[in-house]
Amino acid sequence: MLDKQDLQAIKELIDTSIKASEERTQAKMDTMEARLQSKIDDVDNHWRAYVEGSIIPNFQLLAEGHQTLLETLAPKSRVDNLEDDVIFLKSIVKSLMQEVSDLKKAQ
Repeated sequence: MLDKQDLQAIKELIDTSIKASEERTQAKMDTMEARLQSKIDDVDNHWRAYVEGSIIPNFQLLAEGHQTLLETLAPKSRVDNLEDDVIFLKSIVKSLMQEVSDLKKAQ
């Protein structure tokens, strides 16, 4: 039969085995975590390069095009004034056409 010292030795062996197993598991988890972080960093770097190389230049071109449009477009107030002038000129032309028509009829 096992005495107290034998049971204590078995307990120590089991504790040592458990501790070694926990250390191996922790080491594997640390290795897996480092590999996963490395892959995450690689993906992050890839996307950063893509955004900096492709997307940002396209946004800059878009902004430059927008700025060009803003510089070449007439302000709304000027367009409104021109519309008023066109309406006024149309009424004058209509009036003059009516006068010409009346003069032709009078001849």
